[in-house]
Amino acid sequence: MVLVINNSFSLTEIISLILISIWGFRLGIYLLIRNINKTEDIRYVKIREARGDIGLYSTAYLIQIILIPIISLPLISIVDTGIDLSFIHWLGILIALLGILIETIADIQLSKFKLEQKNIGKVMDKGLWYYSRHPNYFGDSLFWWGITIHCFAFSNNLFIFIAPIIMTYLLLKVSGVTMLENRLSRKKDGYDEYINSTSSFVILPKKNSK
Repeated sequence: MVLVINNSFSLTEIISLILISIWGFRLGIYLLIRNINKTEDIRYVKIREARGDIGLYSTAYLIQIILIPIISLPLISIVDTGIDLSFIHWLGILIALLGILIETIADIQLSKFKLEQKNIGKVMDKGLWYYSRHPNYFGDSLFWWGITIHCFAFSNNLFIFIAPIIMTYLLLKVSGVTMLENRLSRKKDGYDEYINSTSSFVILPKKNSK
């Protein structure tokens, strides 16, 4: 939208647009497939039970409306730039693509795991999930850090790093890791042991069990 309004379509801006489009299209398709014929997301159910419909609307939609321009700061900062791509630009692009790849692999692995009846009630600890309890969220965070690094090479504006910081905080403390951990630790046998041996977010080798 920013590119259309400003009638600005430089190579660097097109690259950013392509990265965002890949990320958004992948996430949209995954959520569509995952939620077809499914009941409402348990997170929304709990919010409605605690705060009512108005509370759900405020939490799920109004907050997102406020966050969108903040999260978009890295992209807005590169409008009307004609700087050649440097090492920092390519580093950001690589990190963003790596984040998308990690997200995609983690989501596919989890979806296949859930399809098998024998896995009901069990902990998913295979593939990327062996090294991180939430590799999909880590990949999402990595994508936003990559986009911001790429855009920073144009603007040299440190303020735009507020975007990946906020996204990572939300994934860790608000709508992602913390909320799921509280629910899974009660539902999954062996999840406490999984917590003690496996990184919560960053993909890392297993911890030494004591």
